[in-house]
Amino acid sequence: MKPTVLALALLPLAGLASCADSFSSVQPVTVQTTTGDAPLAGAECILSNRKGNWMVITPMTVSVHRGSESLGVNCTKSGYAPANEMVHSTVNMGSVMVAGALYSTVSGSAWDYPQTVVVPMQPEPAVPAN
Repeated sequence: MKPTVLALALLPLAGLASCADSFSSVQPVTVQTTTGDAPLAGAECILSNRKGNWMVITPMTVSVHRGSESLGVNCTKSGYAPANEMVHSTVNMGSVMVAGALYSTVSGSAWDYPQTVVVPMQPEPAVPAN
């Protein structure tokens, strides 16, 4: 086979390799916490959906199992009020079209969460001294 023909024949496979994580049942999610407009490092956050729970210390990236349900993100840090976010999943049409609706739905690869979740946290009010 001529090199040019071989390269053209393999071109679609290169495209699939670049989006291989689209077909995976897990995906990376980065969690960041902020206070006002400033980054806030060191918060402990629990991410959860019906497929599992994952703990991070912000800022940090963790691999979570994809799912059709929302991803709950609950963060705590000393001196700050607890903060919660619900992150909704969206349909990954590339995975559904290429891998098929049944496989994508069963494996979870039909769904995507945002790559980055930002959780705003507020300082706890100062307690007046008696």
